[in-house]
Amino acid sequence: MTDDDARPAYEITALDPQPTVTVRITQPMAELDLAAAYDRSIPLVAARIAEAGGQIAGAPFGRYHQFNPAAVNIEIGFPVVAPLAGIASLDAVGPGEVGTSSLPGGKVARTTHRGSYDGLKAAFNALHEWIHAQPGVDDGDGPWESYVDSPAEVAMEDVRTEIVWPLVTD
Repeated sequence: MTDDDARPAYEITALDPQPTVTVRITQPMAELDLAAAYDRSIPLVAARIAEAGGQIAGAPFGRYHQFNPAAVNIEIGFPVVAPLAGIASLDAVGPGEVGTSSLPGGKVARTTHRGSYDGLKAAFNALHEWIHAQPGVDDGDGPWESYVDSPAEVAMEDVRTEIVWPLVTD
């Protein structure tokens, strides 16, 4: 049994802020090909981190600032060991360009989904419902998913995706 297997289905925990390098995608939902966006962005960001002399600190992730039928605003990238001075802030670069950002620290709700990415929407919805059943907390902005396993290396039914949702507490 791994530590991930021993973790409760849902938990509230505290995280430290994490520097990241990402690409922001902002566009109408009708124009989004999410798989293609990840396929294009992950290698682009990894290459830029290497060029800048940085070190990746964990699994690739996607952070959803807005994801609804009208519009999408997603950051796709990697956590890094330390901020990279040679890469501009994500707020200072154009759409689709690589920039530095961060994942927030503080209280979060977290779960791990196992299986096909097709099940992620249901996993996000279940975590959201669980958050609202907890006293004294509410969901915050910008949940993200980290792709712990690659389907190129692990059978799809065993692929783990960690879902993290920032919380607002009383």
